[in-house]
Amino acid sequence: EQMSEELGVKAIAYMNFDGGVSGKNFNASAAPTLKRLITEASKAVDYPYTNQTLYDFWRKPGAEEPQIGNLGGGSDHIAFYMHVGVPSLSGGAGGPTPYHSNYDSFHYYSTFVDPEFKMGPTIEHLAGLMALRLSNRTIVDYELTRYAKDLKIHFSNVEKKVTSYKPQFKGFKAATKALLGLEKISVTLALTLSQLNTTELASKNLKAINSQLIGLEKSFIEDKGMDYGAWYRSLYASTDPFSGYASWMLPGIEYEIALKRREHLQDWDLRYAAAIKRLSDKMTRLETFIKEL
Repeated sequence: EQMSEELGVKAIAYMNFDGGVSGKNFNASAAPTLKRLITEASKAVDYPYTNQTLYDFWRKPGAEEPQIGNLGGGSDHIAFYMHVGVPSLSGGAGGPTPYHSNYDSFHYYSTFVDPEFKMGPTIEHLAGLMALRLSNRTIVDYELTRYAKDLKIHFSNVEKKVTSYKPQFKGFKAATKALLGLEKISVTLALTLSQLNTTELASKNLKAINSQLIGLEKSFIEDKGMDYGAWYRSLYASTDPFSGYASWMLPGIEYEIALKRREHLQDWDLRYAAAIKRLSDKMTRLETFIKEL
């Protein structure tokens, strides 16, 4: 909170590893823009107990890619992600360690969990690679097309939940319409950025492009915040206010569902449509800026 203004302008990502190593099974959760970063970095890290990369060990047999969760509550990323609007991720190697119990000790870990102490360096390698790739790329390496992909899934999920207690519900039509525009411009912008010859651009133009990319996540930040607490300003993600740990995607709607309320669903549809349009408009402005260089 003390540095929220500076973070909002300069921070490109927050990486959280509060449970970095407690076993040998890797998992991760992230904001949409950082999901590709994790999967690509995991391909360059060896998993220590097989002849696989971390990516191949992590990916389930037959799956196109590893399953990356959606980042919600439960740890320190909430201030960066849900209050300031900094894309965030969380990852680590989990396992049998009895979390927060009397057995959660060095003896237990060194005897039963990972006596060879190989998972620590593995996670450290992954975290270091992601930090280097984020900081050393000329253009911030966000996965822009993931917003529309993930939002479609989230709206489908909440519509099913609303229909379970309000069968006549016709869906979040305004937000669905806005998603069509977002999907189109995100594909266009991603292609434009991939074809950009950064060596020919002046530093002030590169800075302007990155500044606009950093601002994309803020499309979901509203000062009004959530009904259960204005400090939670992100319309995209929040901690579950009842448990403090669960991940809530589209938290404004999830709160209505938790209370089985009906009267505010239309208002939330319009608020989400407006946020999605803000994101689309920012992408359109960036696309125009690049084309005019």
